Amino acid sequence: MTEPTTRVLTPRGTGAATTTAALLAEPPTVEALLALVDEPLIAAARGRARRDALLGRQVRIVARPSMATPEVAAIVRAGVVRQLEQWPVARGGLQPGDHLVIQVGTTPAERERYVRWLHELARHEPPRLGLAACSRTAAGLHPLWCLAVARLCLPAQVSIEARHDLLGIRLAQIALGFGADVLAGPIDPDRSLPLCGVTRPDENTASGLCTLIRHAGLHPVLDPTTPTTPKVSP
Repeated sequence: MTEPTTRVLTPRGTGAATTTAALLAEPPTVEALLALVDEPLIAAARGRARRDALLGRQVRIVARPSMATPEVAAIVRAGVVRQLEQWPVARGGLQPGDHLVIQVGTTPAERERYVRWLHELARHEPPRLGLAACSRTAAGLHPLWCLAVARLCLPAQVSIEARHDLLGIRLAQIALGFGADVLAGPIDPDRSLPLCGVTRPDENTASGLCTLIRHAGLHPVLDPTTPTTPKVSP
């Protein structure tokens, strides 16, 4: 019998369905990635399928320092947040362990610039790092597209992070369906009611974020840096 292949939705007019081997091959063309702006369901299906092929269905929860949406970009390196005046160069501009937040505009030119930057980054074999995309001018589908095309372009050592403080908690949960493999942002310690020890529902805690991930049909994994020690409510 022939081994079954994983079939994923493809944009109209692009030919045969995508196999797992294709998902792990070279990034899609610039034109194909830009076409996904108008195909959010396909962007989600492809980003999710590549995430699953590269990393499985686990989603890490990572504590990150709180920040506002940057004008251009921001980088967290060795625990220090630095604002950048331009996106890092693909070759030599990033170090292992960096967490990079990119602000992506919504014009066709800005989107094309972003996709070409992702292509260049993929071509130069980036170090192990985290990438979060956001926008100062749009919510909803645009940042979700940004995360999906990043996952479609970049190798497994680059984590695609949905930051709940920049996207909002609900949109960050939806981003898991577009290929994000990390749910990140400031995380409060879990809290318990006095005496009885019942955990209070709070989506910004480790247990709350775990619940959001499970509701998305995925498996949460706590990063060692994530605070989980319960606090007793006053």
